Amino acid sequence: MISWRSRVVTIIAAPTVGILIGTLGPLLMTVSNPIGHATHLAVSGGWSWAALAFAFGIAGKSKVESAVLALVALVVAVISYYLTKVSQGGFTTLDLNSPSAATPYVSWGDFVGKTFFWCVAACILGPVIGLAGHLAKNRSLRGLPFRLLVPLVTIAEMSERLRTEASLQGAVAYITWSAILVIAIVVAIALVGDAIVTSRAKSSVRQVQE
Repeated sequence: MISWRSRVVTIIAAPTVGILIGTLGPLLMTVSNPIGHATHLAVSGGWSWAALAFAFGIAGKSKVESAVLALVALVVAVISYYLTKVSQGGFTTLDLNSPSAATPYVSWGDFVGKTFFWCVAACILGPVIGLAGHLAKNRSLRGLPFRLLVPLVTIAEMSERLRTEASLQGAVAYITWSAILVIAIVVAIALVGDAIVTSRAKSSVRQVQE
């Protein structure tokens, strides 16, 4: 019964968290205080979406379930993101053919195009990242490459943002991205150390048993 309940909670959590991640990014974009802006920068990063799929990959009881949960979470997040953008007027433009040339309307073509593109990307990347999350449950050196996926994605993204965007985004962005980069590096080092210790411990147990 506990296992059944746990699985139901996990299945419900995938779209729920997807909605949360998808809506938080655009909603926090308009927040002016530093904490809200920093949260927006963190949630809107590609690494956080990868972490979303990866987390549900870990939660899956099988490879198939991990892939499906990750896919659902990402697709729901994408749809939620663009629906929130529409509600904020993100796809509103002007009808230049009108007499006043100032009649606003929603460009549904742009909305559908971007939503479809990123949903397709989610359908491709979601199962891959979810499967990586499932395989990452192996704490030995064999599982290390999968466990390092999100930290390495984070390091690459934050390094690029700091190099190209930080000077234009201001102090909050620089501090936020720098903090995320440092945390990702620390996590990566800790994961490597844990994998080495775990592998040595298993090797010692096998030698004793022999």
